[in-house]
Amino acid sequence: MKLVALLLLFGCVDTPMLPGSARAVIIASWDPLKCGDPHRVAIELADSDGVVISGSTNCAIGSLTLDAAHLGDYSGRVYAWQLGEGARSSQDVELFVDEAIVQWEVATPR
Repeated sequence: MKLVALLLLFGCVDTPMLPGSARAVIIASWDPLKCGDPHRVAIELADSDGVVISGSTNCAIGSLTLDAAHLGDYSGRVYAWQLGEGARSSQDVELFVDEAIVQWEVATPR
């Protein structure tokens, strides 16, 4: 009985977010069937202060998750790249992050 009371008391306590932890998650997705030749997709976004978040993955995976430090406006680019060839098919993007989880569909970088 004491264990149940302790779980009820402490199990419902909300813990504050740690400094530096993400305030939002951006889930970018594209159509992996349109990838063509094997390559990677990279996403680079910067907030109004110039702080950059970025990541890349194989195009065939079809999605990439980025952690955003805060809500607000982000701008940057989405592009395809291959080792030894550099970036290609770069597209400038704007994104407004207004929720804790943002699902964002982008054109398939080729």
